[in-house]
Amino acid sequence: MSDAGFLLAALLTAIIGMACFALSIDTHWAQLLGKRERAIAHPLTLRVGGAALLAIAFFICTMADPVLMAVLVWTMLLTMAAFVVALAITVHARLSAVPRRDHRAE
Repeated sequence: MSDAGFLLAALLTAIIGMACFALSIDTHWAQLLGKRERAIAHPLTLRVGGAALLAIAFFICTMADPVLMAVLVWTMLLTMAAFVVALAITVHARLSAVPRRDHRAE
């Protein structure tokens, strides 16, 4: 696999890890999934899974670059992943809050 492929895999892994961290917070869970049960996705499980995914993302970065460069790249990937997840939560909340018009009433 090429370096670009490794970095893309690391970015996707980091995004999923950050999403796990976001879903471990009750407010974000309610914004995204409403009142769905949390029986399967306990907050501690989501946090441990998120941390594991971020560690895997770091390992993937070390496969693409030397360790010192991988630390820098991984830090940038974490920033991008956090931004993507925050943007997704914000957009979802905005779209969910838009009142829907009932065209049958007109």
